[in-house]
Amino acid sequence: MKKLFKNTVLWTARLAVFGACGLFSAFLLMSGYESVYNRSLPFVHTLAPVSLAAFADTYNLQLKSFMNSSLYGNFGKPQTLKLPDRSLRLDVVAPLQEGQSTWLARQNTLHLLLPVQPRAGNIGIAFLYCRASFRTLNDQNLPSVGSNVFMDTDHNWRYVYKVTSAKVFPDSQPYVAADDGGASKLLIGCNDAGQHSNVVVEATLLSVQGIDQ
Repeated sequence: MKKLFKNTVLWTARLAVFGACGLFSAFLLMSGYESVYNRSLPFVHTLAPVSLAAFADTYNLQLKSFMNSSLYGNFGKPQTLKLPDRSLRLDVVAPLQEGQSTWLARQNTLHLLLPVQPRAGNIGIAFLYCRASFRTLNDQNLPSVGSNVFMDTDHNWRYVYKVTSAKVFPDSQPYVAADDGGASKLLIGCNDAGQHSNVVVEATLLSVQGIDQ
């Protein structure tokens, strides 16, 4: 009887381990599928849909803008962004779409869209969208107005922005940016699908510096 019980426990443990390994392998395969084919799958969330509807009335958001090198101005393509009071930098990557209307975002990254022409040789509007979280932005980690945001490019230049607004809005509410069409701007919009809100940071360009300065 004891031997039977022991064997039953051993086989149950083995089946549990095999099942866990199988689920983990399936998760990795599905995550890889999302990354390669830019498709969102249930229960994986390597990629997840975000709502950019609040910004569509203000900007003409197009996937091809990221590939248009003329929109980057004279200082190269943005690679990373550093938020105030954080040591780590967030990667700035290409935007992703599923079909014609659904925008996707990876975890812990910012996706760049360039909706206007350069201004005085600088990126005109750097619109970065993301998924709201403690790693990116949420209602608990908003940067202070007046603090600086740094965006580095692949040509060893650094855009220095000053935060002028940091707020949370319902994602059904159209966002009207404070843009006079003169100075270059940074706009970060992190969508919280669960709360149906957008965490929005707006900043104005102060200077463009060499990274070694």
